[in-house]
Amino acid sequence: MNLSGLHPLMLFLMGVIFVKHAAFTKTVYSGTTVSLLCSNILKESSYMAWFKQTDDSLPVCIATQYVGPNPADSIYLNGFQQTHIEMSVNAKFSTLRIISVDVSDSGMFYCGSFTGNHMNFHNQTQLVVVNATNHSKEDIANTDYGTTEETSCRFFYTLTLISSGFILLPTVFAIVALIKLKKMKKKKEDAKHSKNKKMNKQLQHKKQNEDLNYAALNLDKKSRRPVKSMRTVEPNVVYAATR
Repeated sequence: MNLSGLHPLMLFLMGVIFVKHAAFTKTVYSGTTVSLLCSNILKESSYMAWFKQTDDSLPVCIATQYVGPNPADSIYLNGFQQTHIEMSVNAKFSTLRIISVDVSDSGMFYCGSFTGNHMNFHNQTQLVVVNATNHSKEDIANTDYGTTEETSCRFFYTLTLISSGFILLPTVFAIVALIKLKKMKKKKEDAKHSKNKKMNKQLQHKKQNEDLNYAALNLDKKSRRPVKSMRTVEPNVVYAATR
């Protein structure tokens, strides 16, 4: 299969393997530039992608890139712009660089690698962006992020249900389509068989009629043959008259 020909949006629809880990928390001030890292676990040419999820919302794909001998440029999705977010990949890591972060950039970031027929999620990072004017360094250090792991688990359970639906629905549709096609094929075969049987019966009936007509014609010819005259004159007989 040529992975370079796959549309990036199909990466989320082709089966998912989840790797559950406690998320790493990264707290930064707004206006700074942040780089998030994830390991490049690809063993062959394929896709890598970055995702973001906030609270209980559905995850969105930020960017994806084909990784191989002839790597392609990153493709940015769902309104994310390269002027604010940059994705890059090397032999060991993939980096997501967020320029001049804002509070709205806070959320769960994680990397996805398309291996075989599955998307493998890994290296979750909980990014927390705070305003420098409202929080001191001590406040940031004392921030409680004990719910990070719970949020991560809940997110992955939700993602599991969604991806399971994506996997099961096409399978059900395919099975229904195959059943309908099989029924249609059987119906056509039955109709063809019935038609052939009817034609054979008509041909047999026609042949029987022809045989009967032929027999009747022969009988009629035989009945019309001339009968030899009983009064055939014998050439060697001498007739004498007597009185």
